[in-house]
Amino acid sequence: MKGINTGLLCLVLAGAAWTDALDKKVRNWWLFMGAAGGIWCRGAEFFPGALVVLLAAFFLFRLRVMGAGDGKLMAVMAGYLGLDAGLEAIFFGMAVGAIWSLCRLRHSRSLKTYLIHLAVCFTQEFQTRKINECEGGVVKSPMGVIPLAPCMAAGTYLYLMITGAMAVWGKNL
Repeated sequence: MKGINTGLLCLVLAGAAWTDALDKKVRNWWLFMGAAGGIWCRGAEFFPGALVVLLAAFFLFRLRVMGAGDGKLMAVMAGYLGLDAGLEAIFFGMAVGAIWSLCRLRHSRSLKTYLIHLAVCFTQEFQTRKINECEGGVVKSPMGVIPLAPCMAAGTYLYLMITGAMAVWGKNL
C-alpha cells in the first residue's frame, strides 16, 4: 500500500506542478483528487497533518506570501506523508524555490537591487510596526513570481529519493 500511496502523491504533484507552470494556478480538481486519494490510502491518518499545514498555509495566504492553491497542495502533501515527513518535504520544496529564485535574480543581474528593496521594506515594517504592502504586495522579483507547485513537487521527489536511499543503505549496513 505504501507504493500506491507514494505513486498517487507523485501523480498529484506532477499534475499540480504542470498546471501551475502553464496557467500560474494550481487547479482545485488536482487538489480534490489528491485529497480523495490520500484519504483512500491513509484513512483518518490523513487529516491531522493536512489540517495543521492548511491552517499555517492560510495564515501565509492572508499575508500574501503564497497562493491558496499552493497552501492546499502543501496540506495534501502533509496528509499523504504525515506531519513530520510532510514538513520535511515542504522544507525541501521551499529550498528548491529559494535556489530557483536566487538563480533567476542572479541571471537577470538584479539580485543586489532586489535585496536592497527587500531591506527597505523590512525597515519600513520595523519602523511602523505594521505589515506594509511594499508596492502592492509581497516584494516581487523583476522576473516575475516563481510557481511554487513545481518547487513543492521537486522538493518532495528529492525528499522521497533521499529517505528511500537512506532506508536501503541502512538495511545494507
